[in-house]
Amino acid sequence: MIAILFAAVGSLCNASAAVVQRLAHVSAPPEVSTGWRKAFYLFRQPLWLLGLLFLVGTFVFTATALYFGQIALVQPVLVVELIFMLALRRFWLRDQIAGRTWGAAVLTCLGLAGFLVIAHPQEGTGLPSTSGWIRSVAIRLAIIVVLLALSRRGTPARRAAMLGSSAAIVWSIDAGFMKAATALLSRDGWVHLFFHWPVYLLVVTGIVGTLLVQASLNVGPLMVSQAALLIVDPLSSILLGIELFREHVNRSPGAVSASVLSLILMGVGVVLMSRWAPPVMEPHQKAAAPHGSRKVLLDGF
Repeated sequence: MIAILFAAVGSLCNASAAVVQRLAHVSAPPEVSTGWRKAFYLFRQPLWLLGLLFLVGTFVFTATALYFGQIALVQPVLVVELIFMLALRRFWLRDQIAGRTWGAAVLTCLGLAGFLVIAHPQEGTGLPSTSGWIRSVAIRLAIIVVLLALSRRGTPARRAAMLGSSAAIVWSIDAGFMKAATALLSRDGWVHLFFHWPVYLLVVTGIVGTLLVQASLNVGPLMVSQAALLIVDPLSSILLGIELFREHVNRSPGAVSASVLSLILMGVGVVLMSRWAPPVMEPHQKAAAPHGSRKVLLDGF
């Protein structure tokens, strides 16, 4: 229960970061809309810096959740980020959220709750072996290479889906390194933590995952890349937890079928929330808003 709580708070921080940093982006004047000038502008904006602080909170709370709980438990909970975004847009930005969008949020929660109750993830056998890491990461890297190759052609939606899925798999590997780092921290303390390689690969996968997310946002619709991220990440993380950390889930035939059905339900809810998000606001639309209005619509999620 503690792990679920910290994972939910991490999701709230990530949703808050996305909202406030997007507000900072669309508030930028046209003359600083691209390149280093925009980066320099954003670094001086309190909203963007607040978003950076929220991102730090995301890392801290997610790491704490992984310290107390299993990857197969923590990563699926992160999909509630979309629901927190809906709440922020409704109660802070005063956006109108359609009833069907809230219905999709309820569907997502039901799927998530069903999986957590039925699968009932339990702690595994501890830190994986080096050979286990090599095998699991190599398999996922091969899948990422295939997805990146497929992302070079096709419609913007297909390219965004391939890149978003690649980023999701990288984030699942990142969660594995984070889980290992928290276990090492508990066993050896802060001083000896930096003598172990997982903490450094945690940084590498974090950077690569961020770059892939940005690439997916640049090539196609946000609703596609976001849905791919929030569906593939939990699936890949659950498999990684079982395969690498020997985490235990209910494997009776009935439980497996019900768990898969719950994950499908959750995935459908994520897709519908992404499709039915409030409309896009491009930066140039801001000029059409009433003078003094602070209401800004974010592009989907």
